[in-house]
Amino acid sequence: MILRDQVWSACLLQLRKTGKFRLSDLPFNEEQHHTVRRVLREMETMDWLARENKRAATWRIGEEAKLHLNVSRDHIKQAWD
Repeated sequence: MILRDQVWSACLLQLRKTGKFRLSDLPFNEEQHHTVRRVLREMETMDWLARENKRAATWRIGEEAKLHLNVSRDHIKQAWD
């Protein structure tokens, strides 16, 4: 599986679990972080992820993920508290 696909999968699983995450919560090593960040930013432009601002380290559930993933309302609320 291509790293990009692994990033998508890991992100979506983490969003379902907690509604938010930091890069360090994902199962990727330091050498992969450049690609991971690039994929996260692309997911953000597609509204699968969101951040409070462009420098925020915490990635949160975006509008597309809210629509298509089975994420509890509590996790969605907690992600933005």
